Amino acid sequence: MSPRNLLRFVQRVIGSLTVPDHMPPLPEGRRVLFSCHDVDRAMRDDQGRYSPILEGIRSTVEDLGYATVNLSHPYAVFRSHAIKGGAATVNYRSFLIRLRALLRTGAARAALRQELEIRLYRDLLQRVAPEMVVSIQPPPALCLAAKQLGIKVAEAMHGTNISLSDKVFCAHMAQPVGVLPDIILSFDDVSQKTVSSLCSGREILAFKTRDPWLHLLRRRQATERQEQPARRDGKTILVTLQWGYDGERDSLSNIIPNGILHPALESVFATTAGSGLRFQLRMHPIQVNAAGYRHHRRYIEALCERHPHLEWQHATSAPLPLLLDEASGHITMCSSSVGEALVAGVPSLLLCPTLHDGGANFGLFRELESSGLVRFGTLDSDDIRGWIDSCPARVPVERSTAGIDEAHQEEKRFYATLIDASAGIRPPPHASIGVTA
Repeated sequence: MSPRNLLRFVQRVIGSLTVPDHMPPLPEGRRVLFSCHDVDRAMRDDQGRYSPILEGIRSTVEDLGYATVNLSHPYAVFRSHAIKGGAATVNYRSFLIRLRALLRTGAARAALRQELEIRLYRDLLQRVAPEMVVSIQPPPALCLAAKQLGIKVAEAMHGTNISLSDKVFCAHMAQPVGVLPDIILSFDDVSQKTVSSLCSGREILAFKTRDPWLHLLRRRQATERQEQPARRDGKTILVTLQWGYDGERDSLSNIIPNGILHPALESVFATTAGSGLRFQLRMHPIQVNAAGYRHHRRYIEALCERHPHLEWQHATSAPLPLLLDEASGHITMCSSSVGEALVAGVPSLLLCPTLHDGGANFGLFRELESSGLVRFGTLDSDDIRGWIDSCPARVPVERSTAGIDEAHQEEKRFYATLIDASAGIRPPPHASIGVTA
C-alpha cells in the first residue's frame, strides 16, 4: 500500500469513528431495504444526500405502497440525519469485528470476520424484515445473511456499458454465488449482455429495465411542466473527472501527473478563454465524498476561479442527464458516463491511453464506437480542441408526457413483480425491452 493510500485508509477509519451506529425508526407496512456506500450518495436536496440510482427505484417502489429503509455500508461517511430518509449505520460494529478478527491469523482471521459480519447483517435484516434488498455493490456478508433468511438481494448496476473487457467487474462476478446478489438490474444493452453471460448457468438472474434516475427526472419534468434548459450561444462541453489516477490503481498511475487533471486539458481551458466555449467539470462522487480527496476538490475549485468559463459546483451536484441536455460534447478519461452520453445523443471523447491497443483497459467501450458518437482520442491539446470544434450545436429534445406516464406504469409493474415473486422468480414482461422514455 502506497503512503498516500495508507493515509486515505487512516483518514477513512478515523472519519468512521465520528459516525456512530444508528437505527432510524422503522416505518409501518411492507418494507424494502435500500443499501449503498455513502460515496454513491452523490446527490443532495433539502432532505439530505441520496444515490440517484436508488432514488429512482425508491420513488417507484414507494408509488407501489412499500415503505423504504436505508442502510449505509461501512464505513459510512455521513451520519444518519444527513441521509435523505435517514439511514442505519454500522461503523462501530464493523470496526469491532475487524479488531476481533486481528486476534486470528491467516484463514482463521478471514473466517471469523465473515462469520461476525454475517451475524451483524442477519440481526439487521431480522429487525427490518424487508421484502427485498435493493443495493449498489452489496457486501458479501449481506448477501450471505440474506440468503440464510430467504430474502432476495437485487444489485442495481452503478455503471453503464459494462463489457466483458472490464476485468474488475468480471473478477467480482467470478466469486462464489453465495456472496453475490440473487438479481442484477442493468439499464443498458451492453451491460445486460455482459451480466447475462456471466450469470449463465448460475443461480443469479439478470434483468434489464429503464435507467431509474433518468426515468425519475423525466417524470419530474412532466409533472412540474419544466421547460427545456435555456439554449445559449456557444457550446458547453461536459468533462467528467475520475478517481484512480492518483495512485489508487496501478494500471492508471503515472498517466495524469497530478492525479486529477491532465495538462493537455488544462491547456485547452487556458487557450479557449473568451472563445464562447463553456466547460462544466463534474467531479466523481469519490472525489467529492471520500476521505483523502480534499486536495482534488481544492485544485478544481482554484482552477475554476482562474478561468471564468469553467464551472464545477453545478456540474458536480446536478443530475447527469440534465447536464447532458445542455452539452454539445462530453470528455472523459475512461468513465462509464460515456454510455449515458450516448443515450442522450451527445458525442464523447475518451482520453485514457489504457483504452488503446495494448493498454490495460483495451476493449472497454469499443462496442460503442460504431455509433459514431464515441471517439478514442489522445492526450494532446490540439487533438482535443479539434474534436471540440467538430461537435455540433445541441438540438432540443422533445418528450411525450403520455409516453413518460406509460413508461412509469411499466416500471411499477416491473418492480411489483420483482418484489412479490418467490424463489421461482421470472422476468416481468418488458424486462428484456428496456425502452427509455
